[in-house]
Amino acid sequence: MISLPSWFLGLGIAIAAGSMAAAIARPAIGQETDTLPSEEDRGKLDFFESRIRPVLIEHCYECHGPDAVIAQGNLRLDARDFWLQGGDSGPAVAPGDPQASLLLQAIRYDGLEMPPKGKLSDAIATDFERWISDGAVDPRESSARPRGSPIDPVAAQTHWAFQSLPPQSPTPSIDFWIRDALESEGLPMAPPADPLVLLRRATLDLTGLPPTIDEIDSFLADGSPDRYERLVDRLLASPQYGVRWGRHWLDTVRYADSNGADENHDMPNAWRYRDWVVEALNEDLPFDAFVVQQLAGDLLPMPEGERERGRLLTATGYWVLGPKMLAEQDKEKMRIDIVDEQIDTLSRGLMGITLSCARCHDHKFDPFTQEDYYAVAGILMSTRAMENEKFVSQWMERPLPSAAIEAKRAAHQAQVAEASGRLAQAKAEIPEGKEPSAEQKQAIDQLAKEVESLEKSMPSFEMVMAVEEGKIANLPIHIRGNHLRPGEQPLPRGVPRILVRHRAMESIPDHASGRLQLARWMTHPDHPLLARVMVNRIWAWHFGQGLVASPSNFGLRGDPPSHPELLDGLSRAWIDQGWSMKWLHRQIMLSDTYRMQSSYGAVSPRDPENRFLSQRRPRRMEVEALRDAILSTSGLLDLRLGGPGQPLASNKRSIYLTINRAALADLFSVFDYVDPASHMEQRPVTQVPSQALFLMNSQWVQQAGQAIARDVAAQTQDQSGQIERSYLQMLGRRPSPFERERSASLLELIGKHDPQPEAPLAALVRSLIATQEFVSIE
Repeated sequence: MISLPSWFLGLGIAIAAGSMAAAIARPAIGQETDTLPSEEDRGKLDFFESRIRPVLIEHCYECHGPDAVIAQGNLRLDARDFWLQGGDSGPAVAPGDPQASLLLQAIRYDGLEMPPKGKLSDAIATDFERWISDGAVDPRESSARPRGSPIDPVAAQTHWAFQSLPPQSPTPSIDFWIRDALESEGLPMAPPADPLVLLRRATLDLTGLPPTIDEIDSFLADGSPDRYERLVDRLLASPQYGVRWGRHWLDTVRYADSNGADENHDMPNAWRYRDWVVEALNEDLPFDAFVVQQLAGDLLPMPEGERERGRLLTATGYWVLGPKMLAEQDKEKMRIDIVDEQIDTLSRGLMGITLSCARCHDHKFDPFTQEDYYAVAGILMSTRAMENEKFVSQWMERPLPSAAIEAKRAAHQAQVAEASGRLAQAKAEIPEGKEPSAEQKQAIDQLAKEVESLEKSMPSFEMVMAVEEGKIANLPIHIRGNHLRPGEQPLPRGVPRILVRHRAMESIPDHASGRLQLARWMTHPDHPLLARVMVNRIWAWHFGQGLVASPSNFGLRGDPPSHPELLDGLSRAWIDQGWSMKWLHRQIMLSDTYRMQSSYGAVSPRDPENRFLSQRRPRRMEVEALRDAILSTSGLLDLRLGGPGQPLASNKRSIYLTINRAALADLFSVFDYVDPASHMEQRPVTQVPSQALFLMNSQWVQQAGQAIARDVAAQTQDQSGQIERSYLQMLGRRPSPFERERSASLLELIGKHDPQPEAPLAALVRSLIATQEFVSIE
């Protein structure tokens, strides 16, 4: 773990201070340059630099900054003369007059709504009001860069990601394309990895768990030439494979166990979708079916078996998992915001396009128009994802099929009917106009309570988050994304036009939402994006980086593939092999490219980003794998599959821990857990001191270290044997002579200062947990 030296931080502060001083000293447009700014002016400039400019950069420049190809609404906000000139709606700021300033109206969501992805805080709006009232001081000079030009239609039509995959043909191996690129760059391929490194790499990759000592001994004792191939097959057959790779998929679909947003209610049945994902991956459900069932499982022909019917419903929880502003009182806005979140998850997660950028205006960089956006939005607006729209609305849940529960309900309803009949009879025995006696009143009250109790105790179905067909809606364009400003012409439901050149979508019946047609279109072998996007994701989850470095953006501003022939050939072969993910894993993991030696810190000057894969670079485990590895080596890990979310104190695998969108556990926050409010294209990886401190000092890690120490001590009393077993158990290898010597010194040192008999060995174990080797997949 590394931290920045103090001199570096000091240098950064000095540079920042110098930049601010220069900005303050620079005269605003129209000011004379031979006078120094007054103290008041300096205060206004300070306020702009500290409170206004950072907000503009973070929230406005994407659409209205210097790098936007087309400044939306022809408005630029990166210089004073730009916002004075304004865009299509006129000047953005009226210095001295906040009420007449369109920028402030947009920030307050008063008619205009900017930024479109979420309203900024009241504190920010107050800062902008003060800035405008004080004259809107802005020292930034205008850029000579033109506003931009329309998207090049030729570039859009010929963009690599929008072209069909090559037809079926013999595909050269992965190593052919990797070696070909390396040779063209004059780079050698790294030699093969040590067998024990490969064992640990493959086991962590496919199950998220380190190999046990028994597995290490068995692998080393196997002298057959295909021992590695059989290892991969064994790992793919393990039920822990679905746990590991299910967690990868949950990143792409923003899985959590609470709603987040304004009303952070628990989602008590979200876990059923999570378990469906794990089961589907373990069964190697073909990926095209995996997608179709999530998008439209409820619209497929229903199988006879209850479990199979329930699984098709459960899969559609995909649409319901996102955060929602449940207390939003403008319910039309709530509905279109939910649809927008669904479009973002669908388009980035499965197609690698940023279609949600076209909600308010045609896409800045890619050939997606507002017509494209609202064509897809109509499909989802015609899908019911909310159970009701009360003051605090409720997401959609559906009962799981169960003949047994139906029978119980029928029998129970007969009891309700019988008790209701007795109640009615008791009331009928009282003559009209007469008051019941005390005994009659007591009997009636008792029968009424019995009926009420029976009605409340009706056996209930198990519920699952799922969608169903809703009221069909063809949406018009919403002017600037504002649902209060609909266009005049409703648009037919459909998909982006640039993507139907090679495969048109089936026509959508008038009575259908279009989800089933969308699912079939997206998973058709001629679709240009789905296979490419998922092959790239799977590659990245194995290597730490994709063949396309922007896994959720295959558009014109995304990164081009480093090995385009490999990506296309592997994608076509995957389709031809029936979309089997396990087949794809096997192809990748049996390649020399996957099995090459890794190198800590080594950087080739001819390939500094390792774009051509001249070497294997270790990558730090995600927090779930790290936690599971610590529990596994301590013997405390509970490997049982499935069930409702668990508290952090549970010893079940990390995928089963409850994910609260509003309150992530410290362990997850420290180790770069994703923001579960939206699709996550790739886990960030940081190296900060708090991570090393957590691994050395947290009570949980100390308890795990003690458990490991007790286990090691129970196996051998010999110090040398304890050191060797600790290394095997923690790092999957034996220690070097130097490591043996240093470890023995540590044991001796701790033993002198701590009377606890297990303290020295526990300290050694914790030191191994904190090593980069333990927390990394080599």
